[in-house]
Amino acid sequence: MHRLVLVSILVAAAACSRTGQGAGVRTDVTARMASIQEPITKCYADALQRNRKLRGMMVVMFRAASGSGQFGDLTVARDEPGDLPLRQCVLGEIGKLKLATPQRTSIDVSYPINFQPTK
Repeated sequence: MHRLVLVSILVAAAACSRTGQGAGVRTDVTARMASIQEPITKCYADALQRNRKLRGMMVVMFRAASGSGQFGDLTVARDEPGDLPLRQCVLGEIGKLKLATPQRTSIDVSYPINFQPTK
């Protein structure tokens, strides 16, 4: 049986900084993504049941909408695991999120997630 580890590389902060947003927005995005660590780990556990060798980087791009902060316009820019149900599950979880402090302008984010099983 594999113990699951999902490592989120927190370079979303760097992606946000290119949009001219401050540290508060970067912290907010990182906190929102951290809040779905458990559901995304479950997505990965389900994917490992289908393919125990599944691993790799997934880079998700999304926009936090102006006014509401709702995460939308989700796309996958890089999908090394290549597992459609995993991709759909991850996008579904991210799509439930919104910034705690919505901004006046929309914010584009690129967020990498590294999927690696451990023994």
